[in-house]
Amino acid sequence: MARSMPLDVQRRRLYALKRAPALRHTSNTVLLQLLDLAWDVAWAQDTVLCEEGQEAHGFFLLLEGELEAHRDGELLLTLGPGTPLGFEALMGGHYSVTARAATACKGLFFPRDAVWALVHARAGLRQDLKRLLAHAEPPRQPDPLPHVEVVTFSNEVTGAPLSRLIELVAKVITHDFKDRVLLVRTGEPGACEPAPVKGADGVLRVTVPAPQRGAPGRLGLERLRELSREGDLHYVFLDGCQVTEGAPLVDKHVALVPRHEPTREFRLAKGRVLPTVLIDPLRPPRSHALEGRPQDRPGAGTHVLQPCRLRLDVRRLEVLEVDDRPLADLRLGCAERDALSRWARAITHRRVGLALSGGGVWGFYHVHILRWLVEHRVPVDFVSSSSMGSLVGAYFCGTALDGHSGLSGLRRLEEQAMSRRLSLAAMAAVITTYSLEHLVAHDLGDVGLEELPIHFLPVATDLTRGECMALERGHVAQAVRASGSAPGMWAPTVVPPARYVDGAFTSMVPANVLVSAGADLVFSSNIFPFGVREPAWMPQSRAGRFLANLNPVSRALDLVASGVLLLHRSGDAESLMADVSYDIQSADTPLRTAMEFTKARDILERAATDEALAERLTELKAHWEEMRAHCGPNGRHRGGQQAA
Repeated sequence: MARSMPLDVQRRRLYALKRAPALRHTSNTVLLQLLDLAWDVAWAQDTVLCEEGQEAHGFFLLLEGELEAHRDGELLLTLGPGTPLGFEALMGGHYSVTARAATACKGLFFPRDAVWALVHARAGLRQDLKRLLAHAEPPRQPDPLPHVEVVTFSNEVTGAPLSRLIELVAKVITHDFKDRVLLVRTGEPGACEPAPVKGADGVLRVTVPAPQRGAPGRLGLERLRELSREGDLHYVFLDGCQVTEGAPLVDKHVALVPRHEPTREFRLAKGRVLPTVLIDPLRPPRSHALEGRPQDRPGAGTHVLQPCRLRLDVRRLEVLEVDDRPLADLRLGCAERDALSRWARAITHRRVGLALSGGGVWGFYHVHILRWLVEHRVPVDFVSSSSMGSLVGAYFCGTALDGHSGLSGLRRLEEQAMSRRLSLAAMAAVITTYSLEHLVAHDLGDVGLEELPIHFLPVATDLTRGECMALERGHVAQAVRASGSAPGMWAPTVVPPARYVDGAFTSMVPANVLVSAGADLVFSSNIFPFGVREPAWMPQSRAGRFLANLNPVSRALDLVASGVLLLHRSGDAESLMADVSYDIQSADTPLRTAMEFTKARDILERAATDEALAERLTELKAHWEEMRAHCGPNGRHRGGQQAA
């Protein structure tokens, strides 16, 4: 199964799934769940996988070998590794082609019934996929609660008002996404269960009786099915309640915890866990040591989602009056509204991540991108970055605290570049990269990676381990220093036993980090241009050409051009995991320009007039709006039973 695969294999299969038109922009979280359903299969040469007109029992993903697709006895096309086959056949219930193994093949098989169960059980699944399968033959064993995700909650933080937080996040989900949420709470023992009531905020509420005082309320499975059908729901939030029949009917469990423990095991009979770290803005968690996780090693698996950070002052929530009024009437502050929106996106699988490449002053392309996203209200939940991208990410994420947008940090970075202070720090880094750390610490203060509501994951190369590390804990300034310690030119960042150099040498555009972190929509930005060598004059004689090829300056220029091209192309390869990617083209002397930080505004102007970048950003916004709204073809909100 997918959860036990090496991470690089999982990523290749995830990319292959995205090649199916109906799955292209389905969230990464759902695709990883889909991989968990697959069976590893092998076919000998001339094996027939499926026949034209045969009932579709599932679809295939070719991993090795070649398949031939025939229709009416004629060869239509030959399929290579990484190609999905038969997914669209689930719509009509029958395969439209005959597939034969042209060579010995290996692949994955996704059973129809399991795919159906996932489609109907996950409210966050892309609505186009649900419409595609709307008329397919129903599974033989339908999911007991189609179209609805059942969510439970637990609290390990002393003094945290969990019920109030559940109430607030239900309001935000209803307001921001127009999803239909039923909030189930415990009533008095022996009381009759009242009918659900829809509040002015759009949230449905119902209380269920407890068997005895102090015990959790009990909700019958048939009653839950009835409520889900009547309300055409997307989510059912159980606040201290239980489903009585059978095993716990839970799709997701949200655990409120005081800190993130990467090695901790969450065990449930069914469903996934979303750890939610409650951060007190007045006493944020900070680690003195710089720590991270190797990029190419799997995390906890698909049953434990990467944590969401809820940066909230719970003392303010204790005095906030929360009832069924509309969200706007509660007068939430910017900090509370921002935190709850991030939590809502995490619960509903709508998190957006940016992968930012290195590139010196070319990194001000990233500044333009972030400003554009803020202006057009596209949220950012994750930033993974290398080298200069980490500097931009730090100034953005490090000032996007407590409801602020992060734009003030970007303005500060622009000022540092134009005033030559950034250039001076880069020159001093030849001796020690502490100059860069000091610059960032002076502007951002003593801020830690683990306290940032935007999950900031700069990457660095640890030479003592030979691995790319996604840094998760420690001071932001030191993490930027480690991520940007270009070897040979600048001094390394030594944090015993680690010896960190520039992350771009192992992950130029760390989009893979975002997939592992739980981003559902990924945008990658590869902004370091590759340079081209001008054809040099060569003597006509053989001896002259031989001597010209010995020119050490010419060889050095070849080395520089090749190194820049290598970095750029490696970034292109990593960008394949992104849903939308931008790739800058060639430029004159890109490496020399990269160190001229006083050209920051020239780069910003170039980015603002870059039509290719504008097209990619518009595409990203369109994908976000689709994921946010789940609109049908007529523009009306679709979901629940209506979508299927």
